[in-house]
Amino acid sequence: MNGKEKKYTELMNNIRALVEGEDDIISKMSTIACEIFHEFDHMNWVGFYRRTGERTLKVGPYQGGHGCLVIDFDRGVCGRCAREQKVQIENDVTKLPYHIACSSETRSEIVLPVIKNGELIAVFDIDSLIPDAFDETDEKYLTEIAGLI
Repeated sequence: MNGKEKKYTELMNNIRALVEGEDDIISKMSTIACEIFHEFDHMNWVGFYRRTGERTLKVGPYQGGHGCLVIDFDRGVCGRCAREQKVQIENDVTKLPYHIACSSETRSEIVLPVIKNGELIAVFDIDSLIPDAFDETDEKYLTEIAGLI
């Protein structure tokens, strides 16, 4: 197990202990965003965009600078994740014509669908100031963490 995997394993144990027995989705999202944001120095935004309409996401619990308030499914990496309901790893967002620059400092991004009872309820968005910050290890552990919601 490498250092990143070890960090994620410890983080998973902490998050599980914190959200155990909690049934409020917003409380879980808040706790998860906080724990991840404070665990990884290279992440400058960690949070959720909640599905609030047929094709609309609104910023939910997050840590970091201001996020976009509303994202349509037709816009950005978050919208693409919501449309396709697949993990999106973009390691140089400056090369994406459809990227929404909520922060001009963001260089890479991972967005994961949050599915509950077979329906998309949110997307889990994490941004980094560093290009190529995310890989399959992040996808594996962050998918598991999103599943705790």
